Amino acid sequence: MQGEYQHFGIFWFKYGTPFDKEPLHGLSFYYNEVAQNTIQNLTEYLRKRYGGKIFLKQNRVFLQGSREFSDAKEIATLANEVSIKYNGPVELTVEFEKVSQEEQEKNSFGLPVSKALPITGPD
Repeated sequence: MQGEYQHFGIFWFKYGTPFDKEPLHGLSFYYNEVAQNTIQNLTEYLRKRYGGKIFLKQNRVFLQGSREFSDAKEIATLANEVSIKYNGPVELTVEFEKVSQEEQEKNSFGLPVSKALPITGPD
C-alpha cells in the first residue's frame, strides 16, 4: 500500500500470468492509482534485476521471460528492498500446489484461511 487506495503487487505464477487468453511467463505486477513515475521506476528496477521483455496492459506490467525464482531468501530480499525503496509495508502470499481439501480444512500449514489457496492450472 502506498496510500489509502494506491497499491501494487508483484507476482510470479508457475503456470504464467493471464495476458488476454494466453499466459505470459515471468514476473508481473498489478497496480492501482500509483503515480506513473513510480510505475516506470518499479518496472525498470524489476527488469534490471530479473530481465524480461516488458508488456503493458491497463494496470498491469509483465516481464515476459524474466528470471523466475521460488527461493525463500530471494523472495524475502525482494520484499525487503521493495518495502524500503517504496516506503511501504509488504504482504507475502504463497500458494501451495496439490494441497488436499483435508489439508486445507485442517489448516495444516498454519496460515490464515484466506492465504491457503490452491494453485489452479494443468497437472
